Amino acid sequence: MAKKPKSRAGIDDVMLVPVSPSQQKKRRRLMVIGAIIAALLLFFGGLWSGNSGALDTSETNRQLRAELKSATRELEAARNELALYRTDTEVTRQARENLRQEIKGLRDQAAELEEAVAFYKNVMAPGGSERGMQIEKLTLQPTDTKGQYSYKVVLVQSGDNRNYLSGDISLTLRGSRDGKAVELTGDDWLDDGSETRFRFRYFQELNGRFQLPEGVEIVALDVDAESGGRNRYETQKTIKWQ
Repeated sequence: MAKKPKSRAGIDDVMLVPVSPSQQKKRRRLMVIGAIIAALLLFFGGLWSGNSGALDTSETNRQLRAELKSATRELEAARNELALYRTDTEVTRQARENLRQEIKGLRDQAAELEEAVAFYKNVMAPGGSERGMQIEKLTLQPTDTKGQYSYKVVLVQSGDNRNYLSGDISLTLRGSRDGKAVELTGDDWLDDGSETRFRFRYFQELNGRFQLPEGVEIVALDVDAESGGRNRYETQKTIKWQ
């Protein structure tokens, strides 16, 4: 029995199909056109997406600019309101301060008027309990010169003012030096021009200055007033050193 010849797998099964060169060219053209169309689609798609994003960004920027303008207007309005409030507050504070100063001035004037009324009542009232010469006021103030002081003594005649009173006042500084008590009397330590003599019918004011002696610690100033003649009066007043 004769053997059948073996078939060659992969070779005998291949069928050769004739291909037309024109068909190959046509297929290549279609592939190229498809690639171009795909590229154009990708390009325009990206461009549309970019334009859409740009539009979105432009709209967002427009909204942000509008909000910024609104916030700027509100900030300016708040600044103007704050400036107005500060102005009103300063005006109110200044008005209160001026009113306080006016009230203080009026009170000072009222106190001075009351003091003046009491002074003139004491001078002019003939039926007063205190009669004769009195030291109505004694004041002591430092001057601009170190260690120098000015004094003011007001003398009045109460009751019967028909006659003049004349005489002198004497000032005495009381204190201590090196731990020992001292009294400085006389006019030697008074400045030139200091007033010590008086002559008045109703009242008189005497003024003067003096320099504190070195090494003396002053504790008080005594003022004695004595009138001569037919109407003799003597009065004394002390002011403590501050």
